[in-house]
Amino acid sequence: MKFFKKWYTYQKERFPVLMYGLYIFSIVFAVFCFTNYIAKNQYGIDYMKLIPMFIVAFLQFLMVRITDEFKDYEEDCKYRPYRPVPRGLITLKELKVLFIISAVLQVLITFLFNKSGLICLALVWFVSGVLSKDFFIKKIIDKHILLGVLLDEVLMPVLVLYLSSYIYIGIEIWPILLISYFVSWTVEIARKIRCKEDEEKGVKTYSAVFGIKKATMMLIILETILMLLQIKILGKIYFICLYIFVNIINLLFMKKQIRKLAKATELFANIYIISIYFSMVLLII
Repeated sequence: MKFFKKWYTYQKERFPVLMYGLYIFSIVFAVFCFTNYIAKNQYGIDYMKLIPMFIVAFLQFLMVRITDEFKDYEEDCKYRPYRPVPRGLITLKELKVLFIISAVLQVLITFLFNKSGLICLALVWFVSGVLSKDFFIKKIIDKHILLGVLLDEVLMPVLVLYLSSYIYIGIEIWPILLISYFVSWTVEIARKIRCKEDEEKGVKTYSAVFGIKKATMMLIILETILMLLQIKILGKIYFICLYIFVNIINLLFMKKQIRKLAKATELFANIYIISIYFSMVLLII
């Protein structure tokens, strides 16, 4: 019982399964819908492919989280000792075992359901490995937070390329690769915008580096780019009311800069991007 309890606590604090699961499924579903639309499959749509696609994507997100635990261990011990690994709830050795199991499962699932995707999976691992080393320019990235996010979010289009390999890969899939890149960037910015009283020593947030107004303006720009890409793909304006509402929240936070609005900014940014991903179903119905 103690074993399950500690892992439940870990996922609750560092990798909420339900929240991440919904986000990851929205990505997988968007890629599934878009690639089926592009492929114009005459033999119908195989919805069963969603299962291996989702499992591998979920495991990849988990592996990225585990990699970050190793990467940030010393910094977490110094500035965030309350986190599960620094406080001893979960050890790095246990996470290493979980990482290996996840990697083996990824290879096995890909071999069984998408052999041609093994090369794409290798590419995902390569990019993920390079990211874990900060592209071997850590000192430069530490000084330029925007460069860091520009490089970090490259992994998402590569993962989307792997997911696309289950159905179709071609130059025509560039819009969904671009959306995935900007969505990933939006998520990263939204989760690192805080009010002043919630800033932590040693933690580089966009609001701390650029100030709340500039950081939130970045978020507004990214959400606008996503809306334009959605229009490009679907040919019509969808969720315009949600887009307006989300940015009203953003503008209110820029003005009042309180904790409640900071949390609302992140929440509605996530709702907005999940809505964009799920809107891809309109391509196949």
